[in-house]
Parts: sequence; C-alpha cells; structure tokens
Amino acid sequence: MKQYLLFIAMVGTALTSAAQTLRVAQGNVTTVFDATTLGESPFTAGGKTLTLGGKAYDVSTIDRMTVTNDAVAVASVGVIYNGATAQVELSGDLAPYLTVSVEGANVSITADAALQEEVTYTLSGTSTSGSFTMEGDYKATVALNGVSLTATTVNMPALNILNGKRIKVVVNGTNNFADSAGGTHKGAFFINGHPEFEGSGTVNITGNSKHAYVSDEYSQFKDEFTGTINVLGAVSDAFHIDQYLLLQGGTFTMKNVGGDGFDISLTNDATDELNGEVFIEGGKIVLDVAAHDTKGIKSDAQMTISGGTITGTVSGNGTKGISVDGDLTIKGVANNPLIDLKVTGTTYAAGTADESKCRGIKGKGDFIFDGGTIKISATGAKSKAISIDGTYTYKSGSLNCAVDAAN
Repeated sequence: MKQYLLFIAMVGTALTSAAQTLRVAQGNVTTVFDATTLGESPFTAGGKTLTLGGKAYDVSTIDRMTVTNDAVAVASVGVIYNGATAQVELSGDLAPYLTVSVEGANVSITADAALQEEVTYTLSGTSTSGSFTMEGDYKATVALNGVSLTATTVNMPALNILNGKRIKVVVNGTNNFADSAGGTHKGAFFINGHPEFEGSGTVNITGNSKHAYVSDEYSQFKDEFTGTINVLGAVSDAFHIDQYLLLQGGTFTMKNVGGDGFDISLTNDATDELNGEVFIEGGKIVLDVAAHDTKGIKSDAQMTISGGTITGTVSGNGTKGISVDGDLTIKGVANNPLIDLKVTGTTYAAGTADESKCRGIKGKGDFIFDGGTIKISATGAKSKAISIDGTYTYKSGSLNCAVDAAN
C-alpha cells in the first residue's frame, strides 16, 4: 500500500507540471483522466479504495497508472481489436457511467440511465473472433474507422447496438462485419434504434445466420453519406429495416442473398411515423437477388422515388424487382430517378394460396409516374414488367414497357 501512496504522490506532482493525463489500466480497459478535472483523489477503506473522477477503484484491480502528455477527448470510447483480444480506452468523465466487459475480443459496454450525454464509440482493428455490443438509453455516435469483426459466438451479431435511440454511424475506411452460422439473432450488423449514416468509407457485411443489415427502427442514409455498403452474402434479407427507409446518398450492392434486397416492414405499433414507407431521393442501389418469391425492394406501405438510381437483376420464380403494398409515386424533383431492372422467372407455387408471379414492379395501390426513366425487361411465363392493382396516372417521364393496371 505504501508503494501506491508513493506513486500517487509522484503522479500528483507530475500532473501539476506539464503532464495532461492520468491513465489507469485495469486489464484490457484503460480510463484516461484529464488532469484539470481530477481535483482531490482520496484513498478510503483503509487505503484499499482510490476515487478518481467520481469513480471508486479497488486498488488491487489497478494494473498500472501512467502519466502522459496527450489530450483527452471527453465523452469518447475507443476500441482497438487485435486478433483474439481487444483494448478499450474511455475518457474519465464516462467512468462513473459505463460498465465495460472484455472477453477475448468480445467487447460489451453498458451505459447507466443517468448518462444523458452523447458518447462517441470509435472502432478500429481486426478480429476473426470479435464483436461489439453497446447498450444505453441515450443517443450515440459509432465511428467505424477501419474495423473488421467476425463474430464466432453463437447468436451474436458482429455489431450489436441496443440503445433504441438515434445512432449516428460515421463510416471511414474499409470495414467488415460477419456473424456465425446457425444463430437465432436477426443479423450480422444490428441496430436496435434509428441509425443515420454519414462518411465516405465502405462497409462490407455477411449475414451467415439470417439478415446482413438490420435496424429495428427507421434507417436514414442522408446526403452526408457518400460511402458504400456491400452485402456480400445473407441467408435471408440483405437489408431488413423496420418503420421506414430514407435514402438520399450512398451506394448499396448485394449478392448471394437468400431473401429480399431491401425489406422495409411495418412495426408492431401502427402509430409509428411513416410506418412501412420508403423514400428514395438519391444514392445508388445495385440489385443482385436470385431466389424464389423474393423482392429487390419491398415496402409494406407506400413508396416514393424522387431521385437516385436502381439497377440490376432479380431472378427466381415469383420474384418482384420492386414490390409496394401501398401507393407508388415515381417523380423527378431535384434529380430524375432511373430504374433499370431485368427480372426473370415464372410463377411460384402455381395454383396454391401462395401463388406469386414474376413482376418488374408490383403495386397494390395506385401508381403515379411524373418524371424520370423506367426501363424494365421481364422474361418468363406469365411475367409482366409493371402490374398495378389500383389506378395508373402518367404525367411525364420515359417508360419502355406497358403498365398493366385496373384503369
């Protein structure tokens, strides 16, 4: 104990000189304190407990304490993966509020409900047996700075965000996420909340158990997102999104998909804003979907396409390039949209209650076309380019195919 007291005295002297930070290491977790915020750091419990920045430490759990000259970014957590291990570094202001667990390269961080401040979690490094889980009650930022994670734990996403709030996802460099096969979890890249993307990097996702990308609330890919999300494979949907999708920027590709390309579903709460809707205002979607009775882009409510490009192929019996359960509006606003699809297939489950025919665009409501270009090639017995259950209204735009509508 005398050695700890002597060390603290030396640290105190150093912190009053040129040094800026105190680093407290406990296993794979290091807490970094700004010297100007520490104040008094008393020992209690007969010298067995040391309080730093409002958090009490059991002295026996401290591996080392070092003084450095680098600055501390408040409300920040950095996670660096290295093979079978991971190191976590958090700013001292968060120490009283975050519970951090590191098992091998599986990192789990839980924020106390009392923390009402946005935290930035920055992930980097590589692990073929790692994952990141974050849980809390307040909005957060997750910065992907060249991280590659393959989760080998059953029922564990590689990225697992559980706080149910706005999650800003900043994409830098090239990032890779994959989960293990045979799990009951929803996807490899899972956000229980509403993510908003920005940045210019790349995210590659492989869903070995079910979906690749999943958000339990709406997803927004705004103009600030100029990057790319590639789904390299998925047992089910490439992108599975509840509530609604807003797409203004970015490039989205997919291959080796067993389900839909984009599946936008109704939530369990019918009062949720824009429930089941799709808004495509920009960006680029490249579909490569090859499975029976699947859809390239599916919405459980209305869909509005006012910009961007949707290209690619959808093949398989009963498939749909674009499937809309409500009204469909395609219009030119700031930019004219382009839809260029090749769909191939014949009837799925013919003569049964599940019978489904191949369609380039299938709408269960009305269809208004007022600007842009639509090019659809539909091949296969009983296939059609565009089939609308409601009323079709043409106002402007270029169309290379017939529209089969009620009137």
